[in-house]
Amino acid sequence: MNSEAAVCASHLCKTYRIYAGPGSWAKEFLLRRPSHDRIEALRDVSFDLPRGRSLGVIGDNGAGKTTLLKLLAGTTFPTSGDLHVSGRVSALLELGSGFHPEFTGRENVLFSGALAGYDRLEVDRRLDQILAFSELGDFVDRPVKTYSSGMFVRLGFSVATGFDPQVLIIDESLAVGDQTFQKKCTDRIVNFKRSGVTIVFCSHNLHQVKTLCDEAVWLKKGEIAASGPAIEVSELYQHYCRENAARPKQESQPSERALCWIEKTRLSPDTGGDGPVFSTGDAIQIDIQVGHSPEFESKPAVAVAIVRSDGEIVYVTATTYDGVPLQQVRQGLYRVRLLFPELPLLSGRYSLNVVASDENSLQAYDILEGVHPFRVKHYNLESGIVRLRHHWETSP
Repeated sequence: MNSEAAVCASHLCKTYRIYAGPGSWAKEFLLRRPSHDRIEALRDVSFDLPRGRSLGVIGDNGAGKTTLLKLLAGTTFPTSGDLHVSGRVSALLELGSGFHPEFTGRENVLFSGALAGYDRLEVDRRLDQILAFSELGDFVDRPVKTYSSGMFVRLGFSVATGFDPQVLIIDESLAVGDQTFQKKCTDRIVNFKRSGVTIVFCSHNLHQVKTLCDEAVWLKKGEIAASGPAIEVSELYQHYCRENAARPKQESQPSERALCWIEKTRLSPDTGGDGPVFSTGDAIQIDIQVGHSPEFESKPAVAVAIVRSDGEIVYVTATTYDGVPLQQVRQGLYRVRLLFPELPLLSGRYSLNVVASDENSLQAYDILEGVHPFRVKHYNLESGIVRLRHHWETSP
């Protein structure tokens, strides 16, 4: 193992055996013949993480991110390959993992400290600080089985970061907490990073990955698709997501479990080339078709966001905001057109996010991000994001 590395992973593989039921396992054990399916969650994953550096783990759902974090935390073991983690490890993985549901929050803190190898005096010394950070109030003396998901996150993060870890592993469960607590957690992670703690951070929030992490690993179907500086890898993954979102969907093959989906989108006029190029003040239109299954018990609605190339959301509107129902083309298929008669955007590169939701805009069923990239040219000396209608007056 590299003496400068806090984490050294070499050709890691993790395979799970999937049995149809207890009978299949017993049959395999008695007959000595395989009676299971195999799922390769990780294949040939190798990387080194130097001490004091932070690593972001990104990728689609099912790419193997959580499996990798479990290997690093020591809660599961690789099927093959070598893994060395140097230093005291603390991890916040699945929501509520490591907590006994019948114990109170206070008792779970004591229990977690004992499992981490701390004596009772050391745990008692840190107890008040951990509980204060969690902001659970009187709930610290109630069984954790009565906690909400947000309360689980508060307690879990407080425990994971309350015992001075040398290697801190954080899964994307932080997204469950409220915004105030998320900011509090982010500040603590930044302080850990500044103090030299090695951090492994898994998240779908690429802005956080770019901000908090030095390096990143992009996992794709259990393999490393890219690794390197966090900003570069995040941009590669973001480009991949945009390409997938822009790829036309096949009308006859929606997901079996989908209730409502975006069938087709189009931005016009199409100026050709590498993508549409508009001038400030041009008229543009966005045509959207939405399909839904017979089980869909609502009326579909659509939201559209204009997003600048750096991720800044410039404008969001929705059919529900303006009280506009979608037009039914046929059973299970609707359409709507969004018009901008005078595009107010100034020079820059932009794209669209399109969302299909229920009639109250409360449940999003399908989301396309970064579709229809386009460019805006503006030849005036004005600067900013948008051109606002205005006039000057000199008379009193």
